[in-house]
Amino acid sequence: MAEGKCDKVDCTVATTGTCVLSHPVPAECPHFKSSATSANTLLSVDSSLHTDSKAQSTTTTQPARQFHSGDELGSIDAIEVMRARYAHLVGILGSTDAGKTCFLSSLYLMASGGKLPSSYQFAGSLTLQAFEDRARGLRRWPDGGLPNQLVDHTVLRDKRQPSLLHLAIRQAQEERRRFDLLLTDLPGEWTDRLALRASNADSFRFLQRADGIIIVVDGNILSSNQRHVEVQRMRYCTERIAQDVKVSLDTPFVILVSKSDEIGMKMPPAADELRDHVRSLGFPATTILSAAISRRPTEIENGTGVFNAIETILSYTAPRNPGLARLEADYHPGSRTFQEFRG
Repeated sequence: MAEGKCDKVDCTVATTGTCVLSHPVPAECPHFKSSATSANTLLSVDSSLHTDSKAQSTTTTQPARQFHSGDELGSIDAIEVMRARYAHLVGILGSTDAGKTCFLSSLYLMASGGKLPSSYQFAGSLTLQAFEDRARGLRRWPDGGLPNQLVDHTVLRDKRQPSLLHLAIRQAQEERRRFDLLLTDLPGEWTDRLALRASNADSFRFLQRADGIIIVVDGNILSSNQRHVEVQRMRYCTERIAQDVKVSLDTPFVILVSKSDEIGMKMPPAADELRDHVRSLGFPATTILSAAISRRPTEIENGTGVFNAIETILSYTAPRNPGLARLEADYHPGSRTFQEFRG
């Protein structure tokens, strides 16, 4: 591959070796500048300043353009997003197989497929590859039916840090406000460990910055004789969030009852019991029935309840802590970082 650069903004010949104007040999393109040509041109201007032609060739080579991999974001990546504009951090918790990754995949498919409510539009994502990796299993079903397990279990690359997915949406009318969402995708084991021991709260300190928390619970379990165990586990989990993680009590909670298409879209009393417990801790909380990937799509639409959970968090405008109104009034884009938790 020829070494050099192109002066056309959209050309990636320096990294791909392919000319954007389809020249079979990049050097034949009038916009392409080889490293050797650049060095010789500068040497002819003032040879007394450039005595080492090899060194000159090295210093004039321009760095290649960098592209985001599209994989999950870490805390450093989140800082960069938040420096550019306000981002809503949404914590998504729940036991293994509760439906957290199905929720994320359904939200992505709705956004990218133009299936969001008419008042919203998809505005891009920095983690398209990560979303595609999760949704791939939903695009092809064996024997024309849904498999028992729709998506793979979440596995963190760094088991000590949360995985974040980015999705931007924009209002289709009126102010056309843009919302940047940073959504956690955590293994169910994280939630189970938090419910089991307070010492695991350190892994969830990032939730102090959360704009909302979604607790995903399996509707089938809440409607079975196992409901008491699941509700008690989530009670412990939310108590840890309040007492050990110390999430601000003005953070809205959504109790998302997943797989509700399998229970006839009827709210289990156990879900209301869990909601009331969360409210007793001091948090605003609501319950929502959800069918992220419906097994009865002709009767219950795919994605039912998914965006409702997000919209509930985005629309929450209850009074914040005493100093927050002043902080929001003084906020300027670029001044907020991932570590600046709400006090």
